[in-house]
Parts: sequence; structure tokens; C-alpha cells
Amino acid sequence: MGVEMLIVLAGIFVAVVVGVIFITKGQRRIPTQSAKHVRGRKTVGGTRQFLPLKVNQAGVMPIIFASSILLFPQAFFNFMLSRDRNSAVWNFLHDIFARQTFSWNIMFIGMIFFFCYFWTAVTFNPKDMAENLKNYGTFIPGYRPGSRTADYLEKVMIRITYVGASFLALIAILPTIVSTLVVGEENYLIAGFFGGTSLLIVVSVVIDLVDKIDSHLVMRNYKGLLEKK
Repeated sequence: MGVEMLIVLAGIFVAVVVGVIFITKGQRRIPTQSAKHVRGRKTVGGTRQFLPLKVNQAGVMPIIFASSILLFPQAFFNFMLSRDRNSAVWNFLHDIFARQTFSWNIMFIGMIFFFCYFWTAVTFNPKDMAENLKNYGTFIPGYRPGSRTADYLEKVMIRITYVGASFLALIAILPTIVSTLVVGEENYLIAGFFGGTSLLIVVSVVIDLVDKIDSHLVMRNYKGLLEKK
């Protein structure tokens, strides 16, 4: 590879890491308003806050689930093809589920979207969240507490989950795109550095470590790790 190609690959790598950090830390902040209460001569409450909803609620789990499930038909058809090399049916199915093919990438993207919404539906309950807001005397301006708030939260979560799932799908197939358009299919190992499960896990672990160190420093009355002196 020439110097120009190395510069291009370095730029792609930095852009991917920045994008992963942006989506991992990204939030949809919904403004909330607490009701005012009169206690004696004092009026408490009435403050404006926000309810943070993560863009990537599922993390790296959808990619792990999707890639793990796609391994089963791939291994099965490889086994059947080894027993009967001349079978047109097994050859056809083997080519469909072969890794990094167009059909495999389409199924991979579809399963990532499915597991993103599935994981979000399991971990995020808009009815419970709306009920908790109601119990604490907090409401979303323009929406009545209760079912209207729950419907609004569910609608917002569906939209931002679509953004998170699209980004995960892009990161998952990015090594295939880089190997096809930039470095060539024979250099797929090099393209593997630009996406996939490993990059998401590394970035997520580093972000979690920095957050824990920062909270530990703040708890002991020090400045945060990333704060300017």
C-alpha cells in the first residue's frame, strides 16, 4: 500500500471511532416539567429538567446475536455440502449463507434491526416510565400524564432506535465495504479494523472506563478526567 492509501485508511478509522463514540453517548433529551407544590410559605418544584433516552439502547448485543444466529445455517450447509458436493440445492444454499456475500449482508442487516427493536422492547417500558413520572409529579409539556405520555415516549423510542439500528448495521458491514472498495477483498483482515463487533466492544469498554474514573474523581472532590484545568 502507498502512503496515500494509508492516509485514507487512517482517516476512515478516525471517522468510524468518532462516529461510534457519538452514537454510543448520544441521547434524545425530552424536556420535563415538575409540578409546583406549596409547603408552608415555600413553593417547591416547578423546575425544568430532561429525560435522557439513549440512541443506541441495545449496545453491541444486536450484532452479537445476529452474527451468532447466522453461524448455524452456515455451518449446517457447509456440513451438508461436504457430504454431497454435487448437490445443486446445497450449493445454492451454501452460496446464499456464505459470509460477506450480498445475501448474507442483507440478512445480517435485517437481523440487526430486529434485535435492536427486540432488545429495546425488553429493556424499555414506556408505561412504567410514564407512571413513574406521574408519581413524582413530573410531566412532559404538551402531553397529559399517563397513556398520552407513554404513547409519546414509545413513538420517540421507535424513531431513535431506527437511527441506532442503522448505525449498527453500517458499522457491521463496513469491513465488507472497505475491503470491496478500498483495500481489496484479499485484504479483508485489514478491513476488519474499521468496524464490526470488536470495534464496538473496545470503544464501549473505554467509554465506560473513562466514565467510572471520572465519577470516582468527582466523588473525591477532584476535577473530572476530561475537564480542563
